[in-house]
Amino acid sequence: MGCGNRIPRGGCLSAASRFIHYPGRVSTSPRSFAIPPAVLEREARLAAALAGMEATSPSLEPVPLREFGDALEVKDFPAAEAQCAALEAGGWAEDALALLRESRRSLPPGLPLEALVKRLGPLAEKAQARRTASWQLDTRRVPVRIAYAKLTPALDFDSGDLQRIFLRALRLEGLLPALDLGRHPRPILQMGPPLPAGVGGREEWAETVLRQAANRGPDPLMSGINRRLPEGLRIHRWIEQPAYATPVSELAEVSAWSWTCPEPLLPSARVHTERFMASATFAWDRPGKVGGQKLEKHVDLRPMVASMDWEGPVLRIRTPMDAFGATNPLKMLGAVLGIDPATLSGLVRESISLRPDPRLAQGERFEPKLRNLYEDAVLLSGGSNITLVDDEDDEPLRLG
Repeated sequence: MGCGNRIPRGGCLSAASRFIHYPGRVSTSPRSFAIPPAVLEREARLAAALAGMEATSPSLEPVPLREFGDALEVKDFPAAEAQCAALEAGGWAEDALALLRESRRSLPPGLPLEALVKRLGPLAEKAQARRTASWQLDTRRVPVRIAYAKLTPALDFDSGDLQRIFLRALRLEGLLPALDLGRHPRPILQMGPPLPAGVGGREEWAETVLRQAANRGPDPLMSGINRRLPEGLRIHRWIEQPAYATPVSELAEVSAWSWTCPEPLLPSARVHTERFMASATFAWDRPGKVGGQKLEKHVDLRPMVASMDWEGPVLRIRTPMDAFGATNPLKMLGAVLGIDPATLSGLVRESISLRPDPRLAQGERFEPKLRNLYEDAVLLSGGSNITLVDDEDDEPLRLG
């Protein structure tokens, strides 16, 4: 599906489109003038990436959902409203409402959306009530773990950007992630341990739950998704998981990083890393929140780094995830080297070691419970007249 001159699906506007939306009308929203130029540039890159994904090959989304999104992009709200009956019949009313909410954040105020919201809102609420009631019994959902690489020229995307990109790629390939059970349901797609903009990764993780099994094997699926992804992003493993599998973020044990040091910095960098590894503590003052207020946080950086080893000009770093958490690795490296992290480039997470999932080794503890829940529900809702016998007193207990 080509993009033409429309705003790319996903709710992201180009830098220019934030200021001019209609002929003869210029937005004077305070937010437009408060956004830093660097943020506008990144959003423009994201918008271009999303548009390119749609232009690669025809969309495989369900037709009513695709036409609903197309109508939103050109602000043809009557056409979008006309799709509501088909959306309800196909079970996509909640997806359409989530898409509408996402689009409203990037549309200028004052648009006549009331009729569409009133038409779609009750349909989505009814669908959510049905889905919530049958959530535990839905055996069609398929949890999937995706391994991917993020390298040049995709380094400028952060975790939030990647989430939008992967979600769009899945939808374009006809793979609809299940919605969560929140007040405003959103597609289930979680990125693994965060990777900030400017940092690469060769073995990163994303997790989703598909609404139902795909009609293709892993290799064709990955090929179709990779064909749409921006250059520098590629998935290389597609692993279906049991519903009770532990999330990757809870299994992450150690991150292994590499950084190629520029030749002029090499002597100083070696001295700083050796001094850091020889120290018992390393005080690091970084901006953060203390008691809800933005202040300088005093952090001991030393426990966050397990090792730093040089292989020629390449620095190998290992960070235990329990201690490192969501610390920005560029800022950590800059603090160790005593230089501005904004001047650093080329840091790559080579891998994330995962501890064995204890739940997978104890699958029998989960599978019978899920199966019994389903069987009991079928039994009690089916008007059965089966006679059950209580072992205590052999008196028959009749149901139905």
